[in-house]
Amino acid sequence: MQVLTASTKALLTLLVLGSLTTSAIACAPMPEADTPSFPGQTGGSDTPAEPVSDNWGEATVEELLTSAVQDRILQTVAIDVDRAVEDLRISAAETATFDGCMGVYVPDQACTMIAIFGLRVVVTDGDQSWVYHTRQDGEGVVQNPTASGSQNGLIPDFIPQPGSDAEPDPENPIFRSVESGGLAGSSQETVLLEDGQLLQKENGTVIAEARLSPAELAAFQQMLETQRFPNLNRLRYVTDAAFADYPTIRLSARHLQTEYIDLAIYDTPEALQAIVQAWEDLVAEAGLA
Repeated sequence: MQVLTASTKALLTLLVLGSLTTSAIACAPMPEADTPSFPGQTGGSDTPAEPVSDNWGEATVEELLTSAVQDRILQTVAIDVDRAVEDLRISAAETATFDGCMGVYVPDQACTMIAIFGLRVVVTDGDQSWVYHTRQDGEGVVQNPTASGSQNGLIPDFIPQPGSDAEPDPENPIFRSVESGGLAGSSQETVLLEDGQLLQKENGTVIAEARLSPAELAAFQQMLETQRFPNLNRLRYVTDAAFADYPTIRLSARHLQTEYIDLAIYDTPEALQAIVQAWEDLVAEAGLA
């Protein structure tokens, strides 16, 4: 299928947005000359759009998928991951609208701007878990490899979509980590701004700050792209410990976000582990650890 021109893309996006009340196609930005970028950063690009959830409320797998669709997905996944079908189940699902790349981000890959109504699903054998994107009828199943591979019973689910009345972030940082929850009920936040300023906050108050060089800033952005952070968007890797007042950590880059609990960081997908390690190293080298 032919990749559309920028003007045709814009027109198609307006048509889609005009005909769908809860669906959208997000157009990813074009990296600037020397600055790595991915969906959600400033600029424009032919990189694939992130999947956009259609179900604003939380729905069960049974409410979203018929038995026939579930069976079709599981049959395909069983072959893909070399498991018996009877050992697999779909633990979470949500509706989504994909572009021609089925919402799986690959750096520098051009995607056709078409609206594919589909699903994001989490499939697990109880030990390992995988994330798949598929059409609504269960055909065209594609693995999201970045988000897949959690193990030792760490089964991800989806972070609920924010409401349409959610307020924009005035700081609009390049990256942010927020640790919250726990018995103390406090919030620890580290924010990286566009100018390289690194802020550490406690309950909203800045307690320390540093500044990255342009080279350090560019290297960190390149790492996010290399690890394909957009493919982790709205996935939550949290165990029951989070419900026992153990803090969780949310990472965000623009409108993209993922969540994990550090007790189980080594059971999360390798890409998430690499991002967490790179972020912790950056903060420590800046003297804010």
